[in-house]
Amino acid sequence: MRTRDKNILVGGAIGFGFIAIVDILLQWFKHNEENKPFTWESYNGMQTLKKGFFGFVIGAGTGYLTYKYKVSEESKLPFSSDEYLRKLLTSESLKSKPSIFQKVLLRRERVKQLLTDRFHKKLVAPPEDSGSFHKRTAIASNYDLDIIVPFKKTSFNNLENMFEDVHEVIDNSFGHEATVTKQTKAISIAFDEETEPVYFDIVPGREINNYKNDKLLNLYVRPEWIWQRGSSFKTNVQSQQKLTKNKPQARTVIKLLKCYRDKNGFELSGPILEQCVIETLSNRNYGVHPSTTENLLNCMEYLSKKITQKTVIDYSNTNNNLNEKFPASDREAFADQLITDIKRIENNPRYIREIFEA
Repeated sequence: MRTRDKNILVGGAIGFGFIAIVDILLQWFKHNEENKPFTWESYNGMQTLKKGFFGFVIGAGTGYLTYKYKVSEESKLPFSSDEYLRKLLTSESLKSKPSIFQKVLLRRERVKQLLTDRFHKKLVAPPEDSGSFHKRTAIASNYDLDIIVPFKKTSFNNLENMFEDVHEVIDNSFGHEATVTKQTKAISIAFDEETEPVYFDIVPGREINNYKNDKLLNLYVRPEWIWQRGSSFKTNVQSQQKLTKNKPQARTVIKLLKCYRDKNGFELSGPILEQCVIETLSNRNYGVHPSTTENLLNCMEYLSKKITQKTVIDYSNTNNNLNEKFPASDREAFADQLITDIKRIENNPRYIREIFEA
C-alpha cells in the first residue's frame, strides 16, 4: 500500500474508532441519566455506524492533508533519486546478508554434486547455473536458483521419464530436509533455513541436436490436468545465460523493476522484464542514460507498451508468447500503474520512494 493511501486509511480508521467510542460513551451516559440499563437491545448501533462513517471521512481527509503537508515539507530538503536507488539496490544485494549467501552457495553445490553423481553417464554436460542468480539480476527479497540439467538425447525413452527420474532422485535425497514439488517445467526444492527458505528450481532437459554447440534443449511440460498429456518445450540455454552479459545498466534496472513489481503486488515474469529492459536500453530505442532514474523511467514507459501487446516473443523460444501467461486485465492494470507513477515521479522526483515502499 502506498504511503498516501496508508495515511488516508489509517486516518480514516482512527477517525471512525474515535467517533464510535465517543458515541457509545454518550449513549451510556444518557442511559445512566435516565436510569435505564445499557444493553444490546437499547444500544443504537446504527447511530454509531453513521457517526463513525462521518468520523472516517474526517479522519481520512486529515490523513490526506497530513500526507500533503509532509510531502511539501520534504520538498524543501535536498534529494537525489539516483542516490536513493543506489541505497535500495544495496539493501537488495544478495551479498547484503553474507551468512545466508554462503549457505545458498553451499546448498547449490550440494544439489549440483548430487545430480552429477547420479546422472553423470546420461549428462551431455555438468549441471549449469541459469536464471536470475546466474544473470546477476536476482534481488534478495525474492529469488531462487535455477539449475539446468542437460541430458544426452539418447538418455531416456521420453521426456516424462527424464523428468520423473530427476524428481525421484531429488525427493529421495532432500525430501527429509526440504519441500520438493513438481512445477510445470521444473522440480522445486525449498530448504527451510533458520532465517528464510532457500529455493531451487531444477530444470531437466534433453539435447535436441548437439547441446555443446547449439545449447538447445527440450524440456518436459507437465499437464495442468490429470487427464491431459504432457508436452515439450524447446529452449535456448545460451540465449538466456547471455541476455544480460556485459550490460551492468540493464541488470540494475531489471532488479529495480523486480522490486517495483513485488512491492506493488503485480504478477509478471522475470523474462518479460529482462527482455523489455534490454530492448529499451538498446541504441535503436532509448539507449543508456548516465542517470539510473532516467533509465528506469524509460524502461517503465517501454514496458507499459509491451505488456499491453497481444504477443511478446520469448528470445529463447520463438514459439513462446510471454504475454500469454498473464490475463490481459492484469497487464492493463500494471501498464496503467506504470504510466501513472512515471508522471508522478516526473512531477515530483521524491515520489520514487513511494513506488518502492508500498
